[in-house]
Amino acid sequence: RGAPLPRQKAGRRADPPAGDAAAPAGPAEKDLLADFGKAFKSRKPAERAAAITALGDASRELPDKGTSKPMAKALSDGLKDDELEVRAAAVGQLAYGRHIETVLAAFKDMLEDQRKQIDKRITRPDAESRDYVGRASRLYGDACRAPANYKDDRSAAALSDEIKSLRPNSDGANLSTRLVGDLSRALLSLGTAGAVENTVKQTQVYSEDDGFQEPAARAIHEALAEFSTAKGVAPPEWSKTYYVAWHNWFQANAKLFPKKLGKLDTPPTAASDGMAHKMTPPGKGAPAPR
Repeated sequence: RGAPLPRQKAGRRADPPAGDAAAPAGPAEKDLLADFGKAFKSRKPAERAAAITALGDASRELPDKGTSKPMAKALSDGLKDDELEVRAAAVGQLAYGRHIETVLAAFKDMLEDQRKQIDKRITRPDAESRDYVGRASRLYGDACRAPANYKDDRSAAALSDEIKSLRPNSDGANLSTRLVGDLSRALLSLGTAGAVENTVKQTQVYSEDDGFQEPAARAIHEALAEFSTAKGVAPPEWSKTYYVAWHNWFQANAKLFPKKLGKLDTPPTAASDGMAHKMTPPGKGAPAPR
C-alpha cells in the first residue's frame, strides 16, 4: 500500500506537480518578437506604441527578464519612430533592465535626432509646431534620464556630447532653455569629474548679458546648485558672473568626483527616481510653453 496523499485544505487547490505535469511555460522570446514585428507595422501611432509596451511588459516575464540583445534592438525601433508617443513608450521600456550596449547606442542616436527635430520647429509660429516642441522637449528630458540610469562611461560620453551641442539662445530660438536643465541633471547624476566639468563649462555658453541667455543660465545654475547641495558643498549664489563662480567651484572640488565609472556588466534593475515607467506626451493641441 502506497503512502497517503497529503491532505489539502478546503477551498484551496493543490500546488501543481513538478515535471511533465507542471503548468505550461509562457511564450518564448521568438514568439513575442514575431508578434511584435506584425503589430509594429501598423500605420496608427497608438497601436505601434501599444506594441512597444506589450512587448516590453511581456519580456519582463521571460527567464532572462528581457535583457537580451534582440529584445533591446526590437524595443529600440520605437526610438526611431517619427511619432512622439511611440518614442515615449520605448523610452520607458528601455530605461532599465535591457542590453546595455544596444540601449546606450540607441539613446545616443535618438537624443541627437530629437534635439534636431525640436530645433527645426522651434521658431515656427504655427500651433502644430508649438505643440510638437512642447511635447518633444519633455520627452527629451526623459530620454536623458533613461541612459543616465545606466551608470557607465558610455552614458557620460553620450550626454556630454549632447550638452556640448547646445548653443546660445537667440531671438525666438530658446532650445537651450528648453533642454539644458533636464540634460544637466541627467549628466550630473553620473557624478564623474568629466560629467561635472562638462556641465560647468556649458555655463560659459550662456554668459552674454543680451536678455536671451538668462533663462538657460538660470536653468543650468539650478541644476548645478542642486547637485552641489546633495554633495554637501555650498553652491555659489546666482549672479551675472555665475559661470566664473562655477569655474572656481569646480577647481576647488574636482577631487570629490571619480574619474571613471567603467562599463556595466549587468543592466540596472529599476528605473531611476523621478522617471515614470512610461512617459505619455500631453494631448495634441496643448501649446508649447514659451
